[in-house]
Amino acid sequence: MAWREGRPRFVPSASLRKLGFKGESLIHPDGTWFTAGEALDWSNRMADKIAAKRTELLKAANRKRPKGTAPLRHAPAVYTLANLFEDWQKSPRWIGGEASGKRQVRPYAENTRNDYRWKMAAIENFDHELYHSAVDALDGTIVYGLYEELWETKGLATARGCIATLSAAISWGLKRGKVRLAGNPAKSIGMQTPDLVVRFGEREEIAALIAAADAMGRPEIGDMVTLGVWTGQRQNDRLVMVDDAGGLVRGRRMLRQSKTGAIVAVLQSPELERRLSAAKARRQAAEINSPFVVIDEQTRAPWTTHHYRHTFADVRALAAAGLLVGEKVEDAIARKTPPASEPTIGHLWKLKPCPSVATFRDKNLRSTAVVWMALGGATIPEIISVTGHTAASANTILKHYLARHPEMADAAIGKMVAWFDSGEGTGAIR
Repeated sequence: MAWREGRPRFVPSASLRKLGFKGESLIHPDGTWFTAGEALDWSNRMADKIAAKRTELLKAANRKRPKGTAPLRHAPAVYTLANLFEDWQKSPRWIGGEASGKRQVRPYAENTRNDYRWKMAAIENFDHELYHSAVDALDGTIVYGLYEELWETKGLATARGCIATLSAAISWGLKRGKVRLAGNPAKSIGMQTPDLVVRFGEREEIAALIAAADAMGRPEIGDMVTLGVWTGQRQNDRLVMVDDAGGLVRGRRMLRQSKTGAIVAVLQSPELERRLSAAKARRQAAEINSPFVVIDEQTRAPWTTHHYRHTFADVRALAAAGLLVGEKVEDAIARKTPPASEPTIGHLWKLKPCPSVATFRDKNLRSTAVVWMALGGATIPEIISVTGHTAASANTILKHYLARHPEMADAAIGKMVAWFDSGEGTGAIR
């Protein structure tokens, strides 16, 4: 028990925290603090709870002891889920650097670490008792029950993410001898897969985004959109793309994907060349020196993920709402949608609205690159050599495209008809 300026607070030791006890202030619902006598009574009750918990653990440990061995006289230390998560975050995959001697361990990407932290916090907030329970007590039934309860209250995506995080931590603990489970109870529990939503941009939508970026004085967002479509790279990879002597080799940009580590060589298209040349001239005029291909030209610093996401959202809102001649950009963004009636002769469009772009996200630029390359006649192996997708994910994107646009399938049948009419054989029979 700790007293601070007459205010009592229960501060459990490390061993008590492992038993699942959490610190708390001794305060009544009406906001008044416990008196010394009330705090003493509370402390005695807590001591009884701690003793009961230790007795329970001791009995459980003795029930599991091998035959012929002497019974334990003290409860064994409990390794909780909270302890596992804490130790996992101290591992080389989290902090990077050398794990042992010269053995280099590639750390998780920043987004991956942040997502894992969010999911661990979600588990703690959702089921505090489970979070501070022994890892070795977990089984498939408990984990599946957690999954179903999370699904019901937080949604399928959160439920799947929490279980995946739990599975990753337990797998690490099993390999390091931190837990003694026979297997990973959070692995392959039969979770439902959410419906895949594949979004790709039409030419008009991409053009609207670029035009909106230029109209609101954020041409660097237009550069990012162009990079996304014409390189097929992830947002994070584009944000850290460096334009140096090794960046462009024989007209190709040599990129390393931050998520997979894969090296890709992307032929620089005329559209991209024009955009980046304009950006270079813009920077030279403003005396901005930076190795990054795209930077925040207002702050003259690299984009942070958070700042870029919000700026992209503003550009998208402007592209969807349109901009009238004489209208302020901020007013158009606040309007969100085109006016209910068509502009009069005295109010013409400076930037025509593109309402469909309101649902477009930066990550959809990669899917757009896949579709556009396929429309240009590129094969799946050719596409994935640029974008870094797996063959399965590229096929999934194209399958969704065909559901909306049968032109590609029509072209395939057209080629088949041309082959058939030519009278050429398959070459299978000799």
